[in-house]
Amino acid sequence: MKTNLTDFVIETIKEISNFDYENVECIKRVIRKAIDVYHLKSYEEDEETQTGGIRFLHIHSMLEENILSKIVEVSRNSETTLDIEGVYEGHVIRDY
Repeated sequence: MKTNLTDFVIETIKEISNFDYENVECIKRVIRKAIDVYHLKSYEEDEETQTGGIRFLHIHSMLEENILSKIVEVSRNSETTLDIEGVYEGHVIRDY
């Protein structure tokens, strides 16, 4: 990939119709694409409960956590009121 992370996020946002930087589902779509494009070892896992589905984010390393946190920051127009924990509502598992 020849673009930097900020350019990647901006281009991905343009591809998502009706992207809303306040909507965590839109931000999760950007994160999923980044995991795929950058071949990260972090991954999402869906778990069904009685109250509905929960999406967990398994983070492989501190480096990948920093990358994903930067993606959230850029997706939110550098607004830092939401971090990776907030996007996944605390359902983050650090595997490092």
